Order: sequence, then C-alpha cells, then structure tokens
Amino acid sequence: MPTITYQQLVERAAMTALDLHKASTATKALKAELRSMYDTYFQAHGRPEGKFDPDNDAFLPVMMFTNSQYERVQAAKKAEYNARRRHERAVASLAAACECAGDGLHTHDKAVRGAA
Repeated sequence: MPTITYQQLVERAAMTALDLHKASTATKALKAELRSMYDTYFQAHGRPEGKFDPDNDAFLPVMMFTNSQYERVQAAKKAEYNARRRHERAVASLAAACECAGDGLHTHDKAVRGAA
C-alpha cells in the first residue's frame, strides 16, 4: 500500500471540509423548504392545536403533504453526518501525521521529512 504524503492528507482534509460545507448547506436549504411547506399547508388548512406531534392524528394530513420533502431532509441529514465523519477522520489522520513537540514546531511523517 503506497504511503500517503502529508500534502495528500492536507488536501484530503480540505476536500472533505468542502464536502461537509456543501452537505450542510443542502441540509439547511431542504429544512427551510420543509418549514415553508408546513407554513403553506397551515395557511391553507389551519393549524391543529398543540405542539407538532407525529403521533397526533390531527397532524397526519400535513405529514402526508410534506412526506416526500421530509424524506429528502432525512437523506440530506444522513449525507451531512457521513460527510462530517469523513472530515473528522481526515483531520484525525492529518493530526496523527503531525507530531507537535509542544513548542509550536511541527514535524511530519518520514515521507515528508525525507522530501524536505
């Protein structure tokens, strides 16, 4: 298995950060659209009394109206979670390759030290 260089680890961390940002932005947009759909439904049909409760039959029609959007939000949240985990692993790999001596100076893995 080829050795991954420090530069490749930095690039991977940067790319996963971008992927995480895209996933987070998509999730926020889909959630906003879902809230807008709730508002649209409630304006047209009225809002049942009480807190939004999926077990309350009074909220069943609005849940049916927004079900496809709700599923898109759930898929986006899962994608965001996976992107966050990939980014955390990339950053952890980068941190493991970079040993801090406590004085603010960093030394990198042998592949990078040998190339310097």
